[in-house]
Amino acid sequence: MSDAPFHNITEQLQPLAVRVSDLTPDPANARRHPNRNLEAIKASLRLYGQRKPLVVRRHGLVVEAGNGTLAAAKALGWTHVAAVLVDDDTVTATGYAIADNRTAELAVWDEAALAQLLTELQAEDLDLESLGWSDEELDQLLGSVPAFEPTSAEDQHDLDQLAPKPCPHCGKDTRVPPGR
Repeated sequence: MSDAPFHNITEQLQPLAVRVSDLTPDPANARRHPNRNLEAIKASLRLYGQRKPLVVRRHGLVVEAGNGTLAAAKALGWTHVAAVLVDDDTVTATGYAIADNRTAELAVWDEAALAQLLTELQAEDLDLESLGWSDEELDQLLGSVPAFEPTSAEDQHDLDQLAPKPCPHCGKDTRVPPGR
């Protein structure tokens, strides 16, 4: 990152910097940013800086996408943020704002992969709460992939045994013996 006032913006986005005071949050924004959300955005901005631009309607400098980021940047005292200026009409601006928020909501987590990544980050001493999860949520997520630790030789032996699996057509046991 370079010198102020763009120190918070990743270098490649610095040419897109605009004054925070020149931007207007979308007054019709249907997406709300409660305190928990803003705290998570602020934590991310503090830790990583701004790595993606806001989308701002050139006419009136109204934010179409990134209203939460703008609010968090203001709360952090930032003077500039990176923004892509677009020449959208009102219908396009509103449609894009809704689509930008809704499409993110439709994604789902691969909880096993997420738990693995969080475990790796935790091992590197990253504060996982800075990623937006509460302690309780982290306990639940990290508990979703329990590590198997055999407590006896019998437990270890059980790993080498296949459970019976009858053929759905003839009922014959279809287990493959260990070692094959």
